[in-house]
Amino acid sequence: MARTRISAAFAAILTFATLAVAQTEPPAPPTQPPPPTGTPSVLSDAASGAYERRESLPSVNIYLPEGQASIRLRKLIRNVLFESQIDYEFVNGDISTFLRYKYYARNYTYRIAVFDSIEFPDLASDDDQSFERVRGGLLLVGVPKNYNNRYFGLLQNDRLTFGDVNRPDDKKNNIYVKLGYQYGTQFDERMNAIVGEQRGRITPVLTAFREIGPQRTGFAAAVTKSAQVWTGDYSYTKLEMEGLHRFDLTSTSFVFSRLHVGTFLGRQELENRDNRCDAFEDGATIIDTDLDGDGDIESGERFRAWECYAIPQSELFRLGGREALKGISGNDSAIGTNEVHLTNEVFVPIFRNRDYKLWSLHWNTLYGIGYVGVGTVGFLSDQIADTKRLVVDAGIGTESALRFQDWDVYLSVVYAHPVRRPDDIDKGRGVRFSVRTVR
Repeated sequence: MARTRISAAFAAILTFATLAVAQTEPPAPPTQPPPPTGTPSVLSDAASGAYERRESLPSVNIYLPEGQASIRLRKLIRNVLFESQIDYEFVNGDISTFLRYKYYARNYTYRIAVFDSIEFPDLASDDDQSFERVRGGLLLVGVPKNYNNRYFGLLQNDRLTFGDVNRPDDKKNNIYVKLGYQYGTQFDERMNAIVGEQRGRITPVLTAFREIGPQRTGFAAAVTKSAQVWTGDYSYTKLEMEGLHRFDLTSTSFVFSRLHVGTFLGRQELENRDNRCDAFEDGATIIDTDLDGDGDIESGERFRAWECYAIPQSELFRLGGREALKGISGNDSAIGTNEVHLTNEVFVPIFRNRDYKLWSLHWNTLYGIGYVGVGTVGFLSDQIADTKRLVVDAGIGTESALRFQDWDVYLSVVYAHPVRRPDDIDKGRGVRFSVRTVR
């Protein structure tokens, strides 16, 4: 276990340092993207590089209480972007590394990326031998119809390895193709993940410091098809959609509403699962079986609903977490093949466009926030319509913008608590916090 963590950390640091040394050419002069009201027939050079130049190297994102830090090192050389990224969770020791090569043409872009991610159990877990590792590569092609409409095609291969050799998805390959469409801003990380690369993205707690598309609306939809081709071990069809809209209450107060829907149009059930999958038809997600009769349920005697299907656990929909219901835990208690949730964030300014100085910090914006979310998740389609499975949470928070020398710093804090939830779905940690730097 220790050697695995050290090796992963050493590989990440070596990757980061190698890319930093290789990128010696000065960046291209900054340019401004075309205004959102314009609709050029093709993506201009300025628009193609706008998103990458928004976060010049390096950029840092910190997430608490998860204890995760994300550091990106980027270099734009003419029409090619090189990027190295390290995500490290200093509580559990989880580490992920990414290398990306992105080429900008006039009528399209393409990205080649490789990644290696290792996750360990929570510190409170009794399992000190388990780990989850995903390695893979991808090719992502984007074709802009105009500034606000984009089409995507993704080919990806994930190699899954687990410390628990009894897992049904251990040492398996997931090869899949994704076709996606996105309307609105190119700066929304969540929608970018739906139509393209789902790992290694910025995951802010709230929505305000994201640019929204024309008419304050964004939309993304994608169909993913996994096939048992070459070394592929899975076969399923996944549909995911999300819409975002901003409603202005006053000239300075507004509401962000975000609706997410996901389902598997096709899936296969695993064979030889001791017929225990039939027990999940009543909506349960975990079945404990005392096989040895000692009165204690061991880890090997706990059978989970997701083990019934030939779908990688990472591909299932999660109802809780930063990007879904914030008062619900993002662990395996609220996952499924069918999911829908709606979140609403009300922003009311406390002050705007000011310059309150605190040592070297210049504090210019502060919003108070009210949050409410509702949703449901399950492995059976009729569970989505079951009101007993409905989850509701609510909370309050704040978001602010500061400047430190040449850095813009965005601070987001939200406290959310479940108002209603089934007993088998765990509540979250309460407070979620993020720090994002932009230079």
